[in-house]
Amino acid sequence: MTRGFSFLRAIPHSYATILFSDNLWLGLILMLLTMLSPIVGLSGLAGLVIALLANRAVGFEGWDSGSGINSFNSLLIALAIGYYYPLSGIASQPEQYAALLLVASLSTLFLYAVLTHFTLSWFKLPSMSLAFSIAATVFWYYLVRSGDFTGTGFAKPIILSAKPDLIWFWRDYLLSMGSIVFVPDILAGIAVTLILLIISRIAFMLSLMGWGICYFLLSFVNIGSTYGMFFPGFNLILISLTIGSVFLIPSKSAYLTAAIATVIGFALAFVLSGKYYFPDYMPARGDVLLIPIFAFPLNIVVLIVIFALRLRALPRSPIINDLGILHPEKALDAYLSRYKRFSSTGIPQMQLPVTGEWLVTQGHNGTHTHKKEWAFAWDFEIEDRFGKKYSDVPDSVKDYYAFGKNVYAAAAGYVVKVVNKIPDNPIGITNTQDNWGNYVTISHGYGFYSLYAHLKEGSVKLAEGDYIKQGEKLGLVGNSGRSPIPHLHFQAQSGIDAGTKSIFCHIVNYKYLDEIGDYTFITSGIPKEGDIISPLVAERELANILHLSYDQSQSYHVQTNGRKFVENWKVELDLMGIHRIHSDSGAKLEYSIYNGIFNALNLTKLKPGALRAFALASSRIPWIENHNLNWTDEPSLSVTMSPFWKNVTLFLIPFFKPIRVRTLSRIVVEKKDILLVSTTDLSVLGMTIKKYLAKVTITRKNGIREISLHRGDQELVTATRIQPEEESNE
Repeated sequence: MTRGFSFLRAIPHSYATILFSDNLWLGLILMLLTMLSPIVGLSGLAGLVIALLANRAVGFEGWDSGSGINSFNSLLIALAIGYYYPLSGIASQPEQYAALLLVASLSTLFLYAVLTHFTLSWFKLPSMSLAFSIAATVFWYYLVRSGDFTGTGFAKPIILSAKPDLIWFWRDYLLSMGSIVFVPDILAGIAVTLILLIISRIAFMLSLMGWGICYFLLSFVNIGSTYGMFFPGFNLILISLTIGSVFLIPSKSAYLTAAIATVIGFALAFVLSGKYYFPDYMPARGDVLLIPIFAFPLNIVVLIVIFALRLRALPRSPIINDLGILHPEKALDAYLSRYKRFSSTGIPQMQLPVTGEWLVTQGHNGTHTHKKEWAFAWDFEIEDRFGKKYSDVPDSVKDYYAFGKNVYAAAAGYVVKVVNKIPDNPIGITNTQDNWGNYVTISHGYGFYSLYAHLKEGSVKLAEGDYIKQGEKLGLVGNSGRSPIPHLHFQAQSGIDAGTKSIFCHIVNYKYLDEIGDYTFITSGIPKEGDIISPLVAERELANILHLSYDQSQSYHVQTNGRKFVENWKVELDLMGIHRIHSDSGAKLEYSIYNGIFNALNLTKLKPGALRAFALASSRIPWIENHNLNWTDEPSLSVTMSPFWKNVTLFLIPFFKPIRVRTLSRIVVEKKDILLVSTTDLSVLGMTIKKYLAKVTITRKNGIREISLHRGDQELVTATRIQPEEESNE
């Protein structure tokens, strides 16, 4: 039963893959649309079933697989044969037609497997519909040479058709959209367009952009008829849509890249479009046929453009979509809530190379030596609460607090340079010959290195070629080289040797001490000169403290909108490794706990209750027990917006951000309790329209104890944890 159900799921999955989707409802609708031309539609379905059966029989996939990706090229070739094979031939020679369908479906299946192996190995990309394009060209040529295809008499009956009086732009746009499912009819085009609009507004906009570019360029050249597969329209539509929203995260730069790729695609379509002249001209048929370009422009342009972007040394905008999410809005939402929240695009992220509290005595573009090529560096020293860097009288380097402290790798990599034999300077003497003193350089790949200088003589126990993990000890702070007092010089740089040009980078997960004695947590930033900073020490048991480990459950007495009820939570983990809190109120919260930090990622169903209040309060929780801590966050849009407004915002974000969500959070230590207070502002065009105040009381022993949510003076939710002994009494 399970195998049969999985096999049936693979059918709509194959159809959905045509539009780079995994939505089964979309697949079913596209399958029905192909049936507007019954011969074409049934041919496609038959070829797909043949490929799905063969795919599982030969072992490409198991019988329990519900995927149709391996077979969607066979679906396309079967649709193409149904489209091109002469109508009279299907009726008079059904056996030949069926045999051709069988051979085409199976050969395309095997060709797809081979091509995908090479494209994944060479380009780290799937082969998309390249197998279909190659096979379709071969079988089209076979039909032409065999005399079965003459360019006339192959049009198939369409059950429902429409020929409205439309201007050229819209008529040919809709014909191109219908051609995607091999039904070049305006009614089919309208249906495909509406489906695309409902599923993704971003994809619909990009389809219009792709067609608009095509429409403009067509006015300068004669590329052939708009008839069927000869026309470049659907290729350019799919190039624009695929590059702008499937392989790249939607953004202004992604749209610009898609536009440039669409122009390239048009040029390629023009080059590939040609004419076939019959060598054995017969009076009964014309002597020339237009050669279809199928999906060659789409496949060639997408493979080249995306592969070229993968060759960049460092990620820059546009961002390649490696999230495994095909839906444009969902991919953008996941990028904003899971990735962009924690780092800046294209900026290397390093952790502090020291532990404990350190004073930044020189930062980027520092007042002394951090100039020009060495501008992006930091000097770290230790200073006590009286502003002194040493104990008693500084007669020796050992009197300085920083001297001899451990230095750790800011990121994993290979040790490529070690200098370890330069003596430490006595106080008052500076070595100007060996400027950098003892140092270690670590290679992190792609021409990116980190440098740790002025280390203690003989303190480095690593050898060149050793692999070192992030956070692993590499040496001790010293006073070697051009160093008047013990300190650590740290920078990212572009080469192996000390003195190489520094590279701009960020420090992640650190906190700095403000003037009133509170700490501010920084997820990713640049420590400034004069800052007293320290790394956030990870709480490895945070999941257990919050009772949010896999399969754990907890319950709350909840009061909201005058109602009282018990809300139950349970933690689940899916096959993709995503943790979710499931509430019996219907809400679900995706979250992560990484490096001792809780992060709320996505909330589905804005049901009033304890889980929504918790999501608003805890967009981020960096656990800390000993002192107060402040931080800001830009939480997931789903926490404060309905699905409708979230989709509107996601559509506009690549251009500008009309709606912003910002959370200011603070942890206050109260005896044995930790009080988390968060203020979340929802603003439109700079004007605050909603402000929430959420509080969570947490203890190490009992986890989350109380949750409350207010909007202005209105109390929206109060929730009190039901302890296990209370549950047993009830």
